Amino acid sequence: MAISVRYYLFPEEFPPLKLSRRLVDGLTNGNDAMPQYANTQQRAVGVVLDNEGGQPLKINQTYGMIWRFDADGKIIRGLDEALAHAMNSIEHAEPRSGTVVSLQPKLSRKKLEDEFRWEPSSADINRIIRDIWPKTKADRLLDAKGVSRKRPPLTYDAKHALDEISKSFWNVGNQISSLKDPSLKGFIFEAKTLAGQEREFRHLYEALAKMGEDQLELSARRRSGKGVWYAVVEVVVQRERFTETVRVIHEQCAGRKAAVIAARRLLVENAHLFDESVSLETSVMTDLEWEVLAFAEDADR
Repeated sequence: MAISVRYYLFPEEFPPLKLSRRLVDGLTNGNDAMPQYANTQQRAVGVVLDNEGGQPLKINQTYGMIWRFDADGKIIRGLDEALAHAMNSIEHAEPRSGTVVSLQPKLSRKKLEDEFRWEPSSADINRIIRDIWPKTKADRLLDAKGVSRKRPPLTYDAKHALDEISKSFWNVGNQISSLKDPSLKGFIFEAKTLAGQEREFRHLYEALAKMGEDQLELSARRRSGKGVWYAVVEVVVQRERFTETVRVIHEQCAGRKAAVIAARRLLVENAHLFDESVSLETSVMTDLEWEVLAFAEDADR
């Protein structure tokens, strides 16, 4: 059974609005805004649904959030503050010999609940239910609007074409990453040559050549340990049915050795976040790899 999440906004003295996934993604990664709510706090609701055959079957969970919109109508700063309070609210064992008990977890938990959470009423939930399973046209809520350009509709044919084409993408990456440097150089040269000869597929061959060049550069960077590297600590929370990376702590370094030292320090500095349901995953990577991880993290937020 698949799980999906829908979002709703409950402005004061106005009917609730439905938030598209595109708009929520834009708000949470800082690429979209709702200037009509600038410098206000608004209530939002997340609805976790169990789905079957692509259709919502039942509501699994609901949770209320308070979004703080800044002067530009963005919420990213408020989300970062709420995340900081959530991480600080985790209880940690105190040394047995200690005589001072930190109040920080309790204070952060209270601030999180008071300023960033709210409990939707039965009437609020019933209004959402009518939107999810409408009986009349009036049951459907209006869509909230952001400022980013709306994407063109993805038709069934377009989605099917993308799905069919991308099925082998993983194998393309695996094949290129398995090549050693001499083979990569030959691969790149031949792909560029074919791009000039087979003009119908030139864009595909050019893309293959670029992937080969990136892999060759990555290989050289790993071998030398020079250039820009990143020390990375990922904070991973074990949810009831899945794991979620809730925070990525990173530091840019000059070279792999410096990144290793920085990673050790970041792990020690953030060891207090470790808990029975929270793990810390530490790694070092080149800026080429970091760009991929950072982009994926922004997209998931």
